[in-house]
Amino acid sequence: MKPELASAADLAKVRALLRTCELPESDLNPPHMNDFLVLRAGDALWGCVGFERAGDAGLLRSLAVAHERRGTGLGDLLLHAMEARAVAAGVRRLFLLTTTAHDFFAARSYVRCPRADAPGAIRALTEFASICPASAACMYRHLDPSTSGQAPQQAQSQLPSTST
Repeated sequence: MKPELASAADLAKVRALLRTCELPESDLNPPHMNDFLVLRAGDALWGCVGFERAGDAGLLRSLAVAHERRGTGLGDLLLHAMEARAVAAGVRRLFLLTTTAHDFFAARSYVRCPRADAPGAIRALTEFASICPASAACMYRHLDPSTSGQAPQQAQSQLPSTST
């Protein structure tokens, strides 16, 4: 299983998954799907992650895995694939907001920072400025182009069989 670039046709399923995971989805529209990766098994959407670029910084958003597939490495697979995509786009710092996944991201080298420390272009993005609650923790990670793309293969080798 490999993350794929989402299409506008995936929007309804992405929004449904985000609602199920209690993540914001109200601002998503078809053009956002150009910057989303999805994991599919047949017609089922098992996970997604999005990204918005602002100069040499980016905002990771909407990392979600279907409840029945959590703990299987899919979150890592999606995260590392999106990090590699961000590096390829010239991003050197990746920011995110979270209310529930601090430990997940901290274990993957993301550190907390004050929201005010995020670049102005990141703070101006709708997800950052008005969609996520003020109580959401801001975290970031410096991306290393020399290791981009290595983690997805490691996560891939730990995935369970997709036969159902």
